[in-house]
Amino acid sequence: MTHDEIRLAIEKYLRAGNPVLAKIDNLPLDESLVELGYMDSFGVIDIVTFLEGTYSIQIMDEEITKEKFGSINKMAGLVFLKCSGKD
Repeated sequence: MTHDEIRLAIEKYLRAGNPVLAKIDNLPLDESLVELGYMDSFGVIDIVTFLEGTYSIQIMDEEITKEKFGSINKMAGLVFLKCSGKD
């Protein structure tokens, strides 16, 4: 599984669950969806649950930070590292 495949899966999931994001042609990949107002704390919990279930990983509370989880690309990077055993 590549970083891009994970990123695309995240984008697809976010679009399916959020009608506002579904209407955006180019999702902001390197900006915080929380800071942009597209996601709230419940959305963060939802995407964490999705990623943990889909990729059989555990995302620790201390990993849910702007630095490690603050954008779609950062989410994909964290999942990629965990899936490749480098976390």
